[in-house]
Amino acid sequence: MRAARTILAIILLSLTTWTEASSFNLRDTARFARSISPSVIQEPTIPDNDSTERRFFIPDSSLVAFVDSICFAHYDSLARFLPDTNDIRKAIRKNKREERDSIRANKPRILQTYAVPDSLYYTRTLIWNADSKFNELNLQQLDTSYNYHFNDYPMLRKDVNATYLGPIGSATLYDNYFKRETVADAPMFTPYIGDSDTPDNVRQFNTKVPYTELAYWGTLIANKKMEESELNLLTTQNITPALNITLSYRRLGSRGMLQNESTDHRNTYILANYMGKRYFMNAGMLRQRIIRQENGGIVDSFWIRDTLIDTKAIDVNLTSADNTLKRREYFIHHNLAIPMNFFRKDRDSLAAGEGTVAFIGHSLNYSTFSKEYTDQIGTGDKNGRSFYFNAFYMNSTSSKDELYVDRLENRLFIKLQPFAPDAVISKINGGIGYQTLWLKDLSYSSGDIFYPITDTQHNVYIYGGASGQFRKYFKWEADMDYYFAGYRMFDFDVNGKVTFSAYPIEKGIHLTGKFSTSLRTPHLFEQTILTNHHKWNNDFGKVSDTRIEGTLSIPKWHTEAFFGYSLLDNALYYDAASIIRQSSKPVSIMSASLSQDFRLWMFHFDNRVLFQLSSDEQVLPLPKLSFNLRYYFQFNVVKDVMQMQIGLNGLMHTAYYIPSYAPDLGQFYNQANEKVGGVPYVDAFVNVQWKRACVFVKYTNAFRGWPESDYFSAYHYIRPNRGFKFGIFWPFY
Repeated sequence: MRAARTILAIILLSLTTWTEASSFNLRDTARFARSISPSVIQEPTIPDNDSTERRFFIPDSSLVAFVDSICFAHYDSLARFLPDTNDIRKAIRKNKREERDSIRANKPRILQTYAVPDSLYYTRTLIWNADSKFNELNLQQLDTSYNYHFNDYPMLRKDVNATYLGPIGSATLYDNYFKRETVADAPMFTPYIGDSDTPDNVRQFNTKVPYTELAYWGTLIANKKMEESELNLLTTQNITPALNITLSYRRLGSRGMLQNESTDHRNTYILANYMGKRYFMNAGMLRQRIIRQENGGIVDSFWIRDTLIDTKAIDVNLTSADNTLKRREYFIHHNLAIPMNFFRKDRDSLAAGEGTVAFIGHSLNYSTFSKEYTDQIGTGDKNGRSFYFNAFYMNSTSSKDELYVDRLENRLFIKLQPFAPDAVISKINGGIGYQTLWLKDLSYSSGDIFYPITDTQHNVYIYGGASGQFRKYFKWEADMDYYFAGYRMFDFDVNGKVTFSAYPIEKGIHLTGKFSTSLRTPHLFEQTILTNHHKWNNDFGKVSDTRIEGTLSIPKWHTEAFFGYSLLDNALYYDAASIIRQSSKPVSIMSASLSQDFRLWMFHFDNRVLFQLSSDEQVLPLPKLSFNLRYYFQFNVVKDVMQMQIGLNGLMHTAYYIPSYAPDLGQFYNQANEKVGGVPYVDAFVNVQWKRACVFVKYTNAFRGWPESDYFSAYHYIRPNRGFKFGIFWPFY
């Protein structure tokens, strides 16, 4: 086909002379295009020697007619050599598409949004979390260092130490009272929420290039009966400069050191955010599922302290009990910026984020929480029956209890920026919220289902806040919630925060003070409950909590000091029989902590120490001292490529009446039978930073038996025994 087109072009050119392009005729050209290549027509302009611009001659109509007559006379023999019109059209479309794709691929993808300062538009990766009240963006730092990812247990990244049930992903209670989180609308999830992804703490991304995190921590060479592992997968990518999608999967689990404590804890989420010039949106779907065998702990501490018996052979309180917890949350927080010119000199400049701006927003959250507990405890099972204090209200040998909470919450809010985003008064916010709760307490007996508790609650509240700053030296913020109708009527929560910064040294010195006071109505399940092992019908008063906190941070010196004081009135707690009670007198808590890292040549000493006092240990027991000490020798294996740490990491708290755990309630409760603590739990480790990857190998419980074998994590629950643990964190971007 190409040969035929070329021959025809040569014949035509040989019969013509050079002339000006003014002889061009659209009708003749249309006929001519059927017989010669378009490349001849599109030949670029070529100047001759006397600088007179000339173009290829386009044949006149008589010549074209002659060629056409020849072509049509021999059409059958030439048809297979001539170009198909459809092929020409496809080629033209392909060229246009390739040109368009080439322009798009080389066009800069620049973020333009009011949500962050324009100095961050070109940042490769932005990370933040957004609060659900006003969709405020709180920028976060991406920490890919081996010091951060050395802590494979999530709780140890947030606190010095914690009370937990042994396997990773099990129920957890932080040592530091001021770091403990609660789920006010679903208290049975409180022991698991500290290490979980929530709409308020989940990471949102905006990235110029795709970013992926792969991580694994576990006992690869351990006995399968005691295997422990954590797997993290995260990938995020921007579809447009403003639109981002993030996917994450995280699994924490272990077969446990004892009988019947296998734990499978999974967190999954899909997130989307949009950072437009005037519109900002954060949305997502989060799912959490915990499947756990419950053993109630060992029967007697003697088998840990005074023997070297295989932990799988030690008797436990429950031999056939399970918990399944599920949480699903769907949320969207979004707002629209409306620039105004009340205080503008340049009335034509209405860029969102500058000067006076109003933000109108909406927040929606739909959540479901469920907990299903089952057990089989025969009449001859003395350990199981005494564990539940011989309380069997529905069935004498088996239990199936379910607690459900469905929550739908809508908020409408408006934010005003009177002057500028960095003014002394930069934001004044206000909103109204409406919450609906559907609650169920289900119990089963002999195959029959009972609904001892069902309720629908409605709560209406207003909330507001304000914030501002003076350059980089002073920042302040305050917010308030007040419930004026519904089950939680007259509840409130007030918070204030100020930060002073000075820069006599690099990175500055920062002093932060916080004040908060709240009044909360106890949850329905705290007032009334009926399960096979627990029942109560209370009329508790509102719980009051007033706190003062202060933090001193000196980043250059790796110093952070904290002080907190809390006064609790009408405090709720679970007594030694795991029954909920309300304290008749106020309880005060004082907490002080220090995080300080030292360096002596290539020896590093990372110290985290916590000191606490509780005025009533029967209501709120706390360890007086908790330690997390990591001492190591750090050196370069290959400069700027690989760095290594070799050392020890020790955890310890002073002896106190550490809490026990009620599996059917999903709550920690107080005990006065035995003090636990005063013995270090030490891991020996090698920690490596290899370019972007972080790798560690640990030998856990390395000093077991010194000075004694007291490595309990909660009352009658134990930490992992001796064994090798391997971990790797690898980011790709």
